[in-house]
Amino acid sequence: MKNAKHPISSTKVILAGLLAMTVVGCAQQKDGETLRNESQLLINKAEFSRAEELLRTQLTHDEKSFGASSKEITPDLDLLGDLYLREGRLGEAETMFKRSVAIKQTKLKPYMMDLSTSLNGLGRTLSARGRMTEAQPALEQAIGLREENDTTGGVALADSENSLASFYVGNAKYAEAETLYKQAISRYEKSAGKESMDAANVRNNLASLYYVQQKYSEAQSLFDWVLATYERNLGDSHPDVASVLNNLAELHRHKKEYGTAEAQYKRAIQIFEKRPGADTNQSLACALNNLALLYSAQSKYAEAEPIARRSVVIYERSAAPSPVAVANALRTHASILNSSGRADEAREVNEKASRLI
Repeated sequence: MKNAKHPISSTKVILAGLLAMTVVGCAQQKDGETLRNESQLLINKAEFSRAEELLRTQLTHDEKSFGASSKEITPDLDLLGDLYLREGRLGEAETMFKRSVAIKQTKLKPYMMDLSTSLNGLGRTLSARGRMTEAQPALEQAIGLREENDTTGGVALADSENSLASFYVGNAKYAEAETLYKQAISRYEKSAGKESMDAANVRNNLASLYYVQQKYSEAQSLFDWVLATYERNLGDSHPDVASVLNNLAELHRHKKEYGTAEAQYKRAIQIFEKRPGADTNQSLACALNNLALLYSAQSKYAEAEPIARRSVVIYERSAAPSPVAVANALRTHASILNSSGRADEAREVNEKASRLI
């Protein structure tokens, strides 16, 4: 489930001068803004490689034009940080957000809201990396700045509430998380209406929270609503649609509704497989792992084993894979091998998992 959508768990489921010179300056600024807007649209469509190419080009240009420590380059850094966070390239995301924060902190007062954007992104990245002690102050500073300086009609504050709520979920503070998610949904809907995609993203996260708490009825109604909203607004082949399908399938698997779960896993996998870079896509690896668990629960070990093995391979090939996610995928594979009477192979795979965490 992504940042806005967070996976249900690491294994399961799944944020100047004369007039002539002035004209040139304005034209360049407009060009940069246009390129960043185009990059944001590409990010929203999950066309990450093209977005990165455009943003890297713009960052290089802005560094040469304004300086490597100028305020003007921070929009490029923030967008690159968001792109890397969505791709799971957490080390690169952290570098971008930290650099942006450092620049903005030198000019604090005029740029409080800009600083909060970088802090919120940094907090989300650190949280995704499991560095909770560092993540919490960044997220709390961001929400504090937004409470005092918000000029967005509540949208920026809702963004921080969603991020902090997801942090709380990771720390099992479920009541606090639920309150913040509901506040964020209300703010987004007040700003953009019931069909707000931002509100839909938070609903996905709230559904994930209910899933973790085994409140399956509440979770399913929210997941169903989010899926319909994503399909209307993004199309039925968008990776965010696949992520919700994976989450719904997990819910049905736990309710032992295996036929429904299998169909949803397969549809999610099909969407992920058609995306560029499928052989390193951690979301695809997650969905494959879950499908393997589904087959294992039905004693379909011959079908489960190659799927579990493929999940491990994709995780291991991906950029900066989570050791926990890789270890869990290995343990899924080991369990299936053991149930298939291949105890020696299972032992080797389990030992490999144990070396990771």
